[in-house]
Amino acid sequence: MKHDTPDQAAGQTTRDQAMMEVVYKIVHDLRGSVRALAELPNWIGEDLEDAGLTLPEAPAQSLDLMRQHAEKLNMMLDQLSRYSKTGYRETENVSVQACLDRAIAALNLPDGLRVRARFDPPEIDMNPDALMSMFLILLGNAAGHNPGPVRIAVVGRCHDGMWEMLVRDDGVGIPAGKLERIFDPMSKFSIADTGGAGMGLAILRRLADSYGGLVDALSPRTNRHGATIRVRLKQPHRG
Repeated sequence: MKHDTPDQAAGQTTRDQAMMEVVYKIVHDLRGSVRALAELPNWIGEDLEDAGLTLPEAPAQSLDLMRQHAEKLNMMLDQLSRYSKTGYRETENVSVQACLDRAIAALNLPDGLRVRARFDPPEIDMNPDALMSMFLILLGNAAGHNPGPVRIAVVGRCHDGMWEMLVRDDGVGIPAGKLERIFDPMSKFSIADTGGAGMGLAILRRLADSYGGLVDALSPRTNRHGATIRVRLKQPHRG
């Protein structure tokens, strides 16, 4: 198998960073216009109301549809912005359970959804906001891509200089043949309409890359449904 030299790897990193800067600038330029487009139906409705007019049902539905699409595009731009800004960050010794608890508190999880977690060791070297973002994506996906409440198991452990975390749910799982493609930006393979832009797992993988790690999806166990996402992050050697 051919491996890149250090110079080639450094060159690729520089090109990736340059591309992300271009993406960020494009997103920044588009955002104002998209937000104005999302507000346009409201402005039209307010102007008509001030004039004592009522918009007929068909045009009102068209304006509402335009607003929905503009809001979805704005969400996509927001996720692209986060994707482009994800990079190397300083780390600290952080409680994994505390980051998980913060994520659960921030998410509007459906009633009946249960999360079990076990971490050994209980602390790792990571940026706490980045780790919380990982949990937001993983738990949010498990909750949003299934038609009903699911059970989620989160297990983290250190192995061969890497911190490995498995996040499993008992939902509908990942479509056959899509285990790798789910990490492509703007990829959506869920049977549920989550309203998202398909950027969550792409952001997750980019976060892991920033810490010298990787993310992949594992094939379901025999006779068991659900999705399993594995996150592996490099940890410093402790003598």
